[in-house]
Amino acid sequence: MKSRDRLLNVLAAAAAVIIVVYFAAELYGLASHAYSTQTAYSQTVMETVDAEMFVIRDETILTTDSSGVTVQLAENGERVSRGSSIAAVFANETSAKNYIEAESLRSKLGVYKSINSQLKLANIDMDKLVKEIDAEYLNFVDAAYDNDFSELEESKLVFSEKMSRRQISLGKTVDCTEKISSLASNISSLESAATASSVITAESSGYYVGSPDGYEDIITPENLDSLTPDMLSKALETEKKAIPENSIGKIINGYNWYVATVIDTGKATGISKGKTVKLVLGNSDDNTVKTTVYSTEVVGDNKTLIVFKCNMMNDELASLRKIDGKVVISEFTGLKINRDAVRFDEDGGAGVYIRRANIVNFRSINIIYSDEKYVVAAPDEDVKLSHAHLELYDEVIISGKDLSDGMVIG
Repeated sequence: MKSRDRLLNVLAAAAAVIIVVYFAAELYGLASHAYSTQTAYSQTVMETVDAEMFVIRDETILTTDSSGVTVQLAENGERVSRGSSIAAVFANETSAKNYIEAESLRSKLGVYKSINSQLKLANIDMDKLVKEIDAEYLNFVDAAYDNDFSELEESKLVFSEKMSRRQISLGKTVDCTEKISSLASNISSLESAATASSVITAESSGYYVGSPDGYEDIITPENLDSLTPDMLSKALETEKKAIPENSIGKIINGYNWYVATVIDTGKATGISKGKTVKLVLGNSDDNTVKTTVYSTEVVGDNKTLIVFKCNMMNDELASLRKIDGKVVISEFTGLKINRDAVRFDEDGGAGVYIRRANIVNFRSINIIYSDEKYVVAAPDEDVKLSHAHLELYDEVIISGKDLSDGMVIG
């Protein structure tokens, strides 16, 4: 009897081991055949060199002898002509606030007048208008999220105008007469209590900037032809100068401004005078500008001093001075793929496995750029390979074991 009990215990233990092994094998099989994919999209990748940059502009600081509260009449980065009004001085804060409020209401008045003038809209592209409304709504939400109240107000007006156009195009009546009358009355009252004691005009044409930064005369365009790495290094290390207390901004004279930097000569290959080169001004690729190489000079041991010329201008660019940026050496446009997905066939050709329905297929790729995280494959029209080539929107398998061309997966 005891011997029978022992036999049953042994059999039970063996069964338990078999069950554990079976489930472990199943789990291993599931884990080893988990296939994750990534859609192949066309993207442009930039090969860049990090660079410390200094912005050089021909700038004139503006001052006024008038006392009171100064209000900017021109926007940062706005192109102004000689003699145009750029700022106004008011006797007190109340008068200045009245002027600012009147200007804000004047913008609203313009929108309502525009809406009221659109009595009938014919042949309107409704699909385009709806897309514009959606885009403006997103701008409105982004401005609210960023607490950008000036942008929020402007976006709200544009959104309202486009929505009114949609309403009118659908045959609905939009009457802004009462609103226009009310705004005009309010503006008139505010203007009567907002008389400027003086108005400052631009002495030369250029771009207006509301706040000097104290680096205006550290390096000027007049120094470009005699610029040295030491001068640039000192400019990058120099503390800004004191700004005159009666300053009301500055004018960036002319259309062109410059960016100077020093990079390794080996990285500067192909950068020559007159060539178009892109710069990333800051940490985001969104701040990319197109420039022309003004000058290059090999200096010291394996270093090249480069000056770039640019004529783009906006609020953000007008305020740049010292920048941790990037010089774009080259650009590659193609299908961006996770490096882990790349396989090699028996002939050494590069490719990836893709998933179509439940079938695995091998697709050749022609790698034109790679780093430690991803590769860029030449677009379809640029490849002539032995296997079928990877195409836009293919689902590339980036993880999974024992893959083979034509296999069926769950």
